Amino acid sequence: MGLKTAVIDNSAAFGFSIMITSSFGALDKLAGSPSLVDILGFAMGAAAAFTVLQAVTTRGFRRSPGAGPREVDLLGTAFGILSVALGLGAAVVAGLLLPAGAAWAAGAFLAAMAFMLGQALLLMLAARLERLRGDPEADAERG
Repeated sequence: MGLKTAVIDNSAAFGFSIMITSSFGALDKLAGSPSLVDILGFAMGAAAAFTVLQAVTTRGFRRSPGAGPREVDLLGTAFGILSVALGLGAAVVAGLLLPAGAAWAAGAFLAAMAFMLGQALLLMLAARLERLRGDPEADAERG
């Protein structure tokens, strides 16, 4: 029971941690060693992505987003490698295309957005698969 809970409850955060750390490393290689201002921009860029998506999913912080069934959460996050790849890819593109100063904040913002939107897509696909497997509650939100 403990291992199941630890895996399900931490898998998305674990994937995000891997993605944001590797994105920082990629930007270090592509945009050069960051200054303290660049590091602040990186942190704020990643945090801003969460703020934007939280505002969208709660309709301006006026609605509770709920949560999906645990089976869907587990299946959707099991393929988190794809979200990690999307986020890291977004950071790499930012590092390749943007000037060094802008790459740090924008790279973190884009990486976090790509990761979360990728994770959302995987969870939607997992819910669809669960429905196809006969689970009528696959789309139900836990409140």
